[in-house]
Amino acid sequence: MLNKRCLSILSTLLKSNKPVIIDELAKTFNISNRTIRYDLDKIDDYLREKKLPLLSRKPNFGIEIVFTEDQKKEIIGDEVGIDVYVLSQEERVKAILFELIQEREFTTINNLADKLYVSRGTILKDIPQVKDWLNNNKIKLITYKSRGIKAVGEEKYFRKAAALLMAENIDTNKEIDIIKDRIYKNDEVKLKYQVNRLFEDIDIAYIEHCLNIAEEQLETTFSDDAFNALVIHIAIAIKRIQLRKDIVMDLKELKRLEKSKEFVIAASVAKLLEDKFKITIPNDEIGYITIHLLGSNVTYTDDMDKDNWIRHSIVTTEIIENMERLTGLNLLNDRQLFEGLLQHIRPAMYRFKHELDIKNPLIGEIKCTYNELFNQVRKSTAFLEDELHIKISDEEIGYIVLHFGASLERNNSREAKILDVLVVCATGIGTARLVSSRLNSLFDVNIVDSISYHGVDKALKKHNVDLIVTTVPLNIKNIKCVKVSPFLTDENITELSIILSKAKQVKNNKKLDIDKLIKVINENCNINDFNKLRIELSEYFGIQNGNENSNYKPRLVNFVNDKFVEANSEAYSWEEAIQKSGEILLRNGCITSSYISSMINIVKNIGPYIVMAPGVAIAHARPEDGVFSVGLSILTLRTPICFGNEDNDPVKVVACICSTDHSSHMTVLSELVEIIDKEGFIEHISKAENKQGLIELLLEKVI
Repeated sequence: MLNKRCLSILSTLLKSNKPVIIDELAKTFNISNRTIRYDLDKIDDYLREKKLPLLSRKPNFGIEIVFTEDQKKEIIGDEVGIDVYVLSQEERVKAILFELIQEREFTTINNLADKLYVSRGTILKDIPQVKDWLNNNKIKLITYKSRGIKAVGEEKYFRKAAALLMAENIDTNKEIDIIKDRIYKNDEVKLKYQVNRLFEDIDIAYIEHCLNIAEEQLETTFSDDAFNALVIHIAIAIKRIQLRKDIVMDLKELKRLEKSKEFVIAASVAKLLEDKFKITIPNDEIGYITIHLLGSNVTYTDDMDKDNWIRHSIVTTEIIENMERLTGLNLLNDRQLFEGLLQHIRPAMYRFKHELDIKNPLIGEIKCTYNELFNQVRKSTAFLEDELHIKISDEEIGYIVLHFGASLERNNSREAKILDVLVVCATGIGTARLVSSRLNSLFDVNIVDSISYHGVDKALKKHNVDLIVTTVPLNIKNIKCVKVSPFLTDENITELSIILSKAKQVKNNKKLDIDKLIKVINENCNINDFNKLRIELSEYFGIQNGNENSNYKPRLVNFVNDKFVEANSEAYSWEEAIQKSGEILLRNGCITSSYISSMINIVKNIGPYIVMAPGVAIAHARPEDGVFSVGLSILTLRTPICFGNEDNDPVKVVACICSTDHSSHMTVLSELVEIIDKEGFIEHISKAENKQGLIELLLEKVI
């Protein structure tokens, strides 16, 4: 039986594609030439026992092993194995980082050398690179002469570093399977020790089960990348808790998170994990799980985004407006673009705030295919970088690019849809929508849904599907699955052309004011869903946007007048306050009475999140709840009323806003938020004794 050093020498010779001189071996293993010769003799004795060819030793030429492939496989499987894999310097650095991140106490250079089967001198040469990597990830390497070395820093950076090391060493698509099954290919053997130790006694399948429950409770489906990232985060968190390395959160931030639906679900996940892994998960840790849920790239949600909905909507609109200026295209009328980008922006804002990373395995292809668009999106998001004092990663920009790429494809599409197609992609909704738009621009298809691989079963229960177009290998019984590149290569298009119908029908682009038509209909019958009627009438008459004046976006100053402003009104409940402010819009023909009821019901069902700032509530409902035109009412209360928002009660100003679509009201909304944010706003307008005085005081803030 060979000792570890002899096994390492044998492994080195097996890997080398040319003879290795004794001096080189002696230097690698930090031993004398004489000792190397003794070890080579031991290796020959071992090979002789195995009835394998002996080492080939040629003076002035070097040592080599002349084996057949079968003999190499035999010797690797029998004795050498993965534990004596000879690491390159890059691999050693990563292995050292794994050790330091997992080690609670000081470790020594000699200890690291023994674990990696190299000399002390070799480890010392690796340490500068280790230190640089840690510094780049906000962790310091400290040294005490009598104790050794140790990595120190905030716990959140240790966890980020552990996740990053995993991402740098394992293919994203293989990460969970490798951790769960502990199966390694030849090019992954270097990971065995580190991965096994990092996730020792961690039941990955159980964590996946817990997250599946969380998805059901959130009525959401995470993208595949986001789901995997959550699994890794929780697995790392469990190990860190076992090492008594708990996360610490800002108390104010934790209190805010505790009010969210995601925190309640994170707490239920934590309880399952506590029972399974016999650990105690503190509130700070639950808060951190909540942040990861909020920061995950959600592919579908039915729930209204009540958390910072104004802020996220304004950011989304500003990015689209910036892109309009740079591209010269009309993008704000693209409802799918706005809704898809808004869905991405909400979790992205949590990632920005809490320094969470996102993976984008398509980033290279995106930069290559959409080079100009990538640069335009980078410029369009610069305002966010300045405001948040961050640098938005290329990965984040890449996902935003996909939304605009899909919009450009839609702008080029004018075809009728006949086949029902499901689009599946591993990397999330942005990529799936890009594929969907390319399909729509080329073929007569009806895209029933654009989803991640993770949500296929749920989608098939919901939709009848004729064809699945997927960017990942997929096999569904009785449904044809066509694997394509996210950018649809010529080969993909040729294959799909054979499968799909070629019938085309150019839509009539007749001009018509849909909102006036809806108003006439409403005067003669009851409308259950205004937005659905608007969309279906637009489709029937072949109009891309239901309102021919959709480019018109009113300003705040358009509503600061005696028609839309009321001062010092009396109300005895928050419901009555919303009712009175809503009636201003009703009198001006902006809404139906059902819109007012919807505004009140939203607060009853979701809570007083509409109290956006101290003393100010901004009520709203959906366009389909009965909206004829953009409108804004501003009503001040003689006696402030509590809405139930402990941070911002009591309320002095109740504004109601309505819009026929996602973007027409954004200018007036952003201007309203801007004046509300000004210091002393409530004190300023409280000076008004009547309506005219209030208008004058508001105009001072607006102009």
